[in-house]
Amino acid sequence: MPSSFVTDEHVPSVFVTTLRSSGHDVVEANDVFGEATDDQRLLRYCGENGHVLITQDRTDFAGELTDTVDHAGIAVYTKANFLRDDPEGAVRTLERVLSQYPPEEVTTEVVWLEHWR
Repeated sequence: MPSSFVTDEHVPSVFVTTLRSSGHDVVEANDVFGEATDDQRLLRYCGENGHVLITQDRTDFAGELTDTVDHAGIAVYTKANFLRDDPEGAVRTLERVLSQYPPEEVTTEVVWLEHWR
């Protein structure tokens, strides 16, 4: 069940590496847009390319912006060290979410990863 993701600029590299090692396609926002990516542009890019966005930025990505821009889904983590301290567990959590939601159902949804731990 490999999936395609974009990681926001503050997602720890150890998590990105673990996600890739698990067979998932991962694009890092910094590689595409550089530092301080415009949130609307990033979310639009995710929607156009079928990437689920992984972010800690709940202020920007769990509010009005998600209602105005078509996207392929957003996975939000709120505990800063969750992805860094247990990257394998975080990948399993993300995979558990995606096993319950077919791609067409996760589209336009905001999923809170801590609720699935």
